[in-house]
Amino acid sequence: MSPKVVEIQAGDWEREVLRSEKPVVVDFWHPMCGWCLRLNPIYDQLPERFGDRVKFLKVNVLQSPENQRLALSLGILGTPTLKLICSGRIIGEIVGYRPMERLTEEIERLLEKKEECLGQSTPLRV
Repeated sequence: MSPKVVEIQAGDWEREVLRSEKPVVVDFWHPMCGWCLRLNPIYDQLPERFGDRVKFLKVNVLQSPENQRLALSLGILGTPTLKLICSGRIIGEIVGYRPMERLTEEIERLLEKKEECLGQSTPLRV
């Protein structure tokens, strides 16, 4: 079975994102955002391009107050916004629409930096 994009809710965040064994890209979007709708078919193809190296998720920020609070807590001020998260920490962000090739390149660049970024920082435990 090939990987696919999975829609999650704020209540799934810890299990699906923070505890993930692999890097996660989360698309924060909503159905009234024209740029989000334009990005959707491109984003839906990314799991095939990256295979099992990356987990691709989506959060509809207007679906619930909890989803909206999650987005705001992560500093998301507009949609679409993609957050790249590794070992529970945000290591990159892509704001706005990108065509397939540019989006793929940006995600690849962030993935290349993940080892360096994570290896040279200490997570805060509050």
